[in-house]
Amino acid sequence: MKVESEHPPNRGTASDPERVLPSEALAPLPEPAAQAVPDPALIAEQAQVLAAAPPPGSGSRTLAVNVLAGGGVNLVKIGLQLVMLPLMAHLLGPVEFGVYALALPTIAFFMTLADGGLGASLAREPTRSNEIWSTAFWLVLMVGVGLTLTVAGSGLILARVSREPRVADVMALLSVSFLFVTVSVLPYARLTRERRLAAISGADLAGNLLGAAVAVVLALKGAGAMSLAAQYVTLYFVRGCILNLIAFVRPSFIFRPSMLKAHVSTGSALVSSRLVDFAGRLVENLIFGRSFGPAALGTFTFANQVPRFVCEAASGPLWGALYAHALREDDAHLACLHAKLVHILSLLLAPVAFLTAAVVPGLILRILGPDWNDAATILSILIPFYALNAVAHQSGALLLAKGAGWMVFRLSLLLVVARVAAVLPGPWLGPFGVAWGIGVAQVLFTALMLRAPGRIGLSPTGPLLRAILAPTLAGLAAGLACHLIVQGAPTEIPRVALGLVAGLAGYLVVLFLLEGARLREDLVGLRRLIRR
Repeated sequence: MKVESEHPPNRGTASDPERVLPSEALAPLPEPAAQAVPDPALIAEQAQVLAAAPPPGSGSRTLAVNVLAGGGVNLVKIGLQLVMLPLMAHLLGPVEFGVYALALPTIAFFMTLADGGLGASLAREPTRSNEIWSTAFWLVLMVGVGLTLTVAGSGLILARVSREPRVADVMALLSVSFLFVTVSVLPYARLTRERRLAAISGADLAGNLLGAAVAVVLALKGAGAMSLAAQYVTLYFVRGCILNLIAFVRPSFIFRPSMLKAHVSTGSALVSSRLVDFAGRLVENLIFGRSFGPAALGTFTFANQVPRFVCEAASGPLWGALYAHALREDDAHLACLHAKLVHILSLLLAPVAFLTAAVVPGLILRILGPDWNDAATILSILIPFYALNAVAHQSGALLLAKGAGWMVFRLSLLLVVARVAAVLPGPWLGPFGVAWGIGVAQVLFTALMLRAPGRIGLSPTGPLLRAILAPTLAGLAAGLACHLIVQGAPTEIPRVALGLVAGLAGYLVVLFLLEGARLREDLVGLRRLIRR
């Protein structure tokens, strides 16, 4: 392997035409000097880049396929989790779940570091840049081996500290998953650059289904906590095999770390954002637990996890599709696409959030009992704010695609600080006051996130606010209508069903009153897209 340390040539200049991104190639060239002679090689390179870049708006069908594939797979994964959780709890029992739970926080922490953010950053890199892609391959492979050894070793320490020797075996098996994650980074980046997100969704689906099957078989054979670890490893093994079968490219024996400087910077911003979020949740839970006790912390954690999971499941496919298309679309079309996807996500999440807020107190009381009443109230307060947060997060896809990853980090850090500041006065505000304070923090983050693309010359704030306004008002009306119907008998299923139907009908009526013309245009565009 050839290791070189010299600095690479300037990016995106005539001395390095392969580094010209499609969006840069579409910019007008400066007027040549009077006696200048055009360089035929440079002209040929630029023509090749222009030919590779799809015209604005040509990927509408691809975008729809990517969003639908990602959304469909997420629905299957949610349903699979709803089935697997009680099934594995029945097969294993609380002791085996406890052993696995000891290992999981360590795995979750190191998993935030696994790809170093290179998967998303490398998707911005032309695939002709063999030196960069080869260097990245060897780098992520070394990271995967290092993390595998580190996690396996930490399992021995954790087993001694927790006085549970079986944790070491569980951690040793789980550590293998880091190898499969890291060898999937480059195929994932290539597929993202090519906008083939449906292939990634298919790999995720296959991994989840086979992982669940392996877990059930091993649990029936008495494998205990190892069956849960095997499910985790199988997921990433299957996913990695499929992605590499589709998009593996044999690397060269080249290792020039200096060429990855820009990607390491972007990846560091992503990893820093993840770590800040991870640390913020730990601090937030610690402060809340000290203020209100472990039982209240359990309700608070439940009330945060449910809306976060639901909103991220809905927004994730849109985020991924927007990022993939932002890599190669011109800025004018990208602003229009961003506003449209924000509008679509608002249309989906607003009724879900407000209707859930109306019916969840009665449903939790009926299913889980009165001990969870506080969780139901906190969840009702938080879920509309989480929906708003998920919509605002779409701006992060644009910022990352345009190299503004550190702006995302700063905004994420601000959100964490604001959430912690909302939890600190908990003894005076009470649990519900803390929930409203977190909601205010989410609104602040939303405002800044919607403004951020405009600061780098992309989507202006006005169209984004208009895309959110009507669905939010219609969702609020739906939630109020549903609440008025179910408040008399919140635990009766027929009353809840009637409230949901009435709320949904009210949502559609208010929505058409506010923006009927826009919805008709969207429906016409959708029909045209389906007929292609």
